[in-house]
Amino acid sequence: MTRMMTGYHVGAVLTALLALWVIPKLGWEAMFVIGGVAGLLTVPVMWAKLPESQAYLETVGAEKVRPSEVVRGRLLWVSLGLWAASFCGLLLVYGLNTWLPTIMGEAGYSLDAGLGLLLTLNVGAVIGLVLAGLISDARGNKPTVVTWFGVAAVMLALLSIKMENSFLVYGAVLAAGIFVFSAQVLVYAFVSHLYPARTRGTALGMSAGIGRVGAIVGPFLGGALLTAGIAYPWGFYAFAGAAVIAMLALLTVPAHPES
Repeated sequence: MTRMMTGYHVGAVLTALLALWVIPKLGWEAMFVIGGVAGLLTVPVMWAKLPESQAYLETVGAEKVRPSEVVRGRLLWVSLGLWAASFCGLLLVYGLNTWLPTIMGEAGYSLDAGLGLLLTLNVGAVIGLVLAGLISDARGNKPTVVTWFGVAAVMLALLSIKMENSFLVYGAVLAAGIFVFSAQVLVYAFVSHLYPARTRGTALGMSAGIGRVGAIVGPFLGGALLTAGIAYPWGFYAFAGAAVIAMLALLTVPAHPES
């Protein structure tokens, strides 16, 4: 799953580079046309090359899954912990992707440096997703995702410190990208591990849906702090706090499915 999600951040980097060439020549509208055409071209490839999972095929014909099954019995607390982590994880992803250049500008860095740091953040995301998948396969989902959110909190808190050395600044942002973005994807992998095959799709959809609320709150929170004039350093403190909440929520979730 983590390797698959590297495509999101590789796409983000390539889109930014493409925009530098396309927008001055063809206008911003052309980016939507290019994105739409690219999406349509992937449909026949996905239809032809992506098989349905065997676990799902074995459940075809069975009774339909009700959303209530995801919160029934012991799964209630599992779901609440995962939803909290998903909410905080996407709050971090979209909050940072939206406001990092502006917050760094508030800290005294140039606009060009801010955009470069945003690119560095997404490069770190690609590295982190590859590393997170390898470590999670070797060490298990829970210890990896808990550690990832914990380190993300530390890295985000460190960004609240004004650094005069450019190498240190870019290194800190790269490290934040490595842990912040891949932590959220590890939550999805954890969901897939904890729920039975027949409810896995519903559980993943509900977790992602709650996470999307966090994706709305993250940019709103950053904007509110900027309006109040306290985005630096309090924006990083708020994002670090969200990572801590996610870590604590995941500590309440069992490492493996219970019989």
